[in-house]
Amino acid sequence: MIAHLDTWVTVRVCAARSGPTAHAYADVRWDGPAFYGTAAVILDGARIRVQIMQSGDGTDLVVTERDISLGDRMERVMSKGDHDGHFRTPVISHRAVGSAYGGGVLFLDWHKDGHGYRAHDFKGSSMV
Repeated sequence: MIAHLDTWVTVRVCAARSGPTAHAYADVRWDGPAFYGTAAVILDGARIRVQIMQSGDGTDLVVTERDISLGDRMERVMSKGDHDGHFRTPVISHRAVGSAYGGGVLFLDWHKDGHGYRAHDFKGSSMV
């Protein structure tokens, strides 16, 4: 599934199965603001939580998850002051019984906004 956040962050969660084992990863791309001539800080922190969800009756169960820091990567300034980039997380794996899918939660802590981390869910890779 590809989902967009604030029109500048795109998260794509992918899942695959190899026998009884489900695998998932997230591809995060951002096209952040440009601050020409300055090294402006836009985030106090950022991380992505990659999950493997087990499909079932009622609420789907998270069978495994892993948090990966993005803060330093998203703060890197490219040419002309742009905060642009991408990162593909490591693959997580779990033995899944029945249908499973990948999910993700992006946590962003905007610089000095006083709200701390805010979670943005990205669920819904195809079932594997």
